[in-house]
Amino acid sequence: MNYLNTRHSGLILAVATIWIGDGSAKFLAKVQPEKLAAAEWHFETGNRVSLIVGGHLNPDTLEVTGAIEIPWGLSFLATGDPNGTVVGLNDFPRSEWPPLYVHYLFDSMVGIGFYLLAIPVLFLTINKIKRWNAYNRWLLTGIVAGGPLSLLAIELGWFYAEVGRQPWIIRGYMKVSDAVTTNPNVGVTFWLFAALYALLGVICLFVLGRLFRNKPAEMELEERRIIL
Repeated sequence: MNYLNTRHSGLILAVATIWIGDGSAKFLAKVQPEKLAAAEWHFETGNRVSLIVGGHLNPDTLEVTGAIEIPWGLSFLATGDPNGTVVGLNDFPRSEWPPLYVHYLFDSMVGIGFYLLAIPVLFLTINKIKRWNAYNRWLLTGIVAGGPLSLLAIELGWFYAEVGRQPWIIRGYMKVSDAVTTNPNVGVTFWLFAALYALLGVICLFVLGRLFRNKPAEMELEERRIIL
């Protein structure tokens, strides 16, 4: 039973993550509409707004080329209604626009989220059909890749959260330029924390290496097959 729960936990957590992300997008549409608009290069307020995936933005003309458009996708994401109205960036002064490269951060984060959903769905489907080996090299590589990609998605989310609220540190009240510290020791603190995390990373790799040397993945998989 524990093994079955483990196999399904990735799928459950991936679905939960996407559900939480959907709720966050609707929250942004209400309280920080310019952040969501910047993430989707949405400039004119309107309804039935398409969701833009990828593409390239001309910074002078603000024209988007080479993007995949999902009809009514942004309206649904922002309001839960494909006919919903989404506020565009042109409703805000240009000086209050977040950096428009947050679109790539947003797309990468969401793309990894759907990748993490696709992998457990693919694994469980293949394992259920039993026509192919669910433990084949390619699928196992995809599962392993989910680890660092998950951490990358977390970091991209933080970058999007922090960069996307620019130029505000407290929206509508205080800008980052007014709140930035003049403490001369910030650089020293940064490098101390960087050294601490580097040390923790080395220790983590050492401990994981010892664990896998004492009990290879092949042995664990064989034990689980016997239990089943």
